[in-house]
Formats: sequence, structure tokens, C-alpha cells
Amino acid sequence: MFKNIFTKPIFISISPTAEKNDIILALKLLLQPWKWKSGESREKFKSSLAYYLGVKDIFLFDSGRNALYAILLSLNLKEGDEILIQAFTCTAAVNPILWLKARPVYVDVSTDGVNMLPKDVEKKITLKTKAIIVQHTFGFSAEMDEILKIAKKHKLAVIEDVAHAFGGKYKRKMLGTLGDAAILSFGRSKIISSVSGGAAVVNNKAIAENLEAFYRSCRPPKARWVAQQLLHPIIFGCVKLSYNFLYFGRILALTAKVLRLYTPSVCKAEKKGGRPPLPPSVMPNALAALGLNQLDKLDRFNEHRIKVAKIYEAGLKKNKKVLLVKSLPKTKSVFLYFPVAFENSFISDEFLLYAKRESVYLEVWPARTVIGPPGTSLNKLFYIAGSCPSAESLALRSIVLPTSPLTSYKDALEIVNLINTHAR
Repeated sequence: MFKNIFTKPIFISISPTAEKNDIILALKLLLQPWKWKSGESREKFKSSLAYYLGVKDIFLFDSGRNALYAILLSLNLKEGDEILIQAFTCTAAVNPILWLKARPVYVDVSTDGVNMLPKDVEKKITLKTKAIIVQHTFGFSAEMDEILKIAKKHKLAVIEDVAHAFGGKYKRKMLGTLGDAAILSFGRSKIISSVSGGAAVVNNKAIAENLEAFYRSCRPPKARWVAQQLLHPIIFGCVKLSYNFLYFGRILALTAKVLRLYTPSVCKAEKKGGRPPLPPSVMPNALAALGLNQLDKLDRFNEHRIKVAKIYEAGLKKNKKVLLVKSLPKTKSVFLYFPVAFENSFISDEFLLYAKRESVYLEVWPARTVIGPPGTSLNKLFYIAGSCPSAESLALRSIVLPTSPLTSYKDALEIVNLINTHAR
């Protein structure tokens, strides 16, 4: 019981980018409710994002999923239209398709990677196909040249999902600027975090005009919702500090959950294709302030992630029991997580338990099925078992390792040692 009481735990997704000044800023904003909904931070965040990406049209929403919904709505889809999206993804990327009564069609991933296979993209296109959502999983760029070529041939819109890859590049071009539109996510475990939030990046004039009209109809979320987001980094900053000490941190996390002091990242309805309680809303000013503070750290965060990834690569490359994903040539991967695949699900699950006993709390993404989080109904999300065998295999065998700015090089070396000890 007392073995790990003073051991610093290693987490992968509990406020992984929230540094001291982010927590202090959240506390200050919590005490200034007049700044929650409106103020100058939203416009500053928007213009700073546009400058960083080198684009003109950006629309800030309460979440990445609602940013994607807004983009899809702007395509004027009809009931039964098909959208190609890779298996090995999450409900947040699939559900907006369902909300418009369109149909997701799942594309398999490559056998040695985590992104959609261009050959399978071509195979899955029908007369009903209207767009391709291209996910840059874990910060690894998808094969954009081939996908864009296929899209042009079939006159399909291309939407980049940059939720995992903000700051990444494909042949010197920023991810999120290659397709007709893109989404960014600033959720609590993303590259940078405003706790909740997202952006629609638009490179197509017609889509931008349609989206602008919808955006004007959106309003900021209610004050209670904003307060719940601001409380999240404060609560979990305390949780992490006291996680192993007489279970105080765990009790605090559970108490905060029961009292609904923060919102869940995914609600129950979303696991069955439903909508979250909050309708599409503009990003409130307070969360834009958090995002702006994190944006100043983006390049430092990503350079750190790259260095941590190099530690994993160097330490695991000789281990024949694990499969590592390689970046495409002439790309810059930013490693939201570092994926590792074992020989089978038994070894993978055993390792997670082994690591947990050493206070290393690793995770599976998206789940042990091709759409996460755990408990998601594949039937409700129209996934056909066996249609994406590589994605199904990868979901069973893989885990993700932390790369966040709060993951030290010492932490990474400890994880490498755990893997090499367990899988040999």
C-alpha cells in the first residue's frame, strides 16, 4: 500500500499541458466572471492562430467536434451522403456526420502506420461520397499528396483533422492548410489546451461564406459551463500533486466528478452517435484567454514532444517485440502521443497493468475497438466489423506513451525501461 505513496506518478492525459501559469490564469479568470463570455481574448486568439497558420478564415467554437459539424453543415450535405473517415478514430470525428444524417464510410489504415490508406480511400468512394476527413493521427501526417489527388479526381472536399497535429508540417506546409478546410481541437489533452474549444480553418471561399452565416447564429455557452471548464485545470493540478498520497488525489477527482464541478470529455449519448448537451457555440472569451496563453508555448511544447519521441525511438528500436510508427519523408511529426504496438492484445493489456503498478498510468487510444472511447457502440456509428482489418488489429495491440511538456526525459527513459523489461 505504501510502496508508491511518495512516488511521482506519470500520467498521459490528466491536464498534460497545464503548467503553473495556466492554472493561475484559470483561477484569475474564475474570479472575473465578467470576462467569461465576452472580451478581447477571442479576437486575439483568432488572429494569432490565423497568423501562425498563414490563413485568413478561422472560426472559434466551443469544441473541435462542433467546429467539424459547422464545416460539414457548410458543405450542404443531403441525407444519405457519404463521408470517408478512417477507422481508428474517436466519436468526436464521426458523430458530426451522423448529426447531419449523412453516413460515415470507414477507411482502413496502413499496416505499418496509424493513418488512412490511400488505396482504400479510392476503393471506398461511391457516387454518394462528398468529402474525405483526413486524420493526422498522434501528430503523424497522412499521405496528403495521394489523398488530394484522389479527391481532385472525384471532386471531393478534403477536411483535415488536425486535432492531434497542430504545428505539424507536410512538405514545408502547415497541416491544416492543405485541404478545403480543417479542424483544430484545444481539448484538455490536445497539443495546446483551452480545456475545451476548437477551430474551423477554411481555405475554400464557398465553405467560408456558408460557415460565416452559421457562425453568426451561434452564441457563447452558459456561465455555469464556462466555470466548469475553468475549474478543470485547478482541480486536476491538485489531483496530480496528491494522487498517490493516501489516495487524496483520487478522492478529490471522484468528489469533483460527483459534484459535477467539471464536464466529461465525452457524454454517454455521444457513444451512441448522439449529441452533447451543449449546442454549437462560439468559444467563450475566458477559454480563448487560456488558449492564447498556451499558443505562446506551442513551438516549445512541440520541440519537447519531438525530443521525448526520440528517446522512445532510440530506446525501443532494437526491441523486436514492439512495432514503432515512422514519420513520412519530408514531414514534421509533433507527437501528441507516441504509439507502440505489441504482438497481441494480451501482452499489451498485461503491460498496462504492469506499468500501473509502477505508478505509470498509460492508456489505449482510441479504445480496444476502432472507434473510441471505450463503450462506444460501433453499430450506432455504422461501423461494419471486418471492413478495416488493419485498424482492428492496431486497436487491439497498441498503446500510447506520453510526450507532453509535463513528461520529463527521465519519465520517458523509465517507460522505455518498463517496456524493454516486460516485452523481450
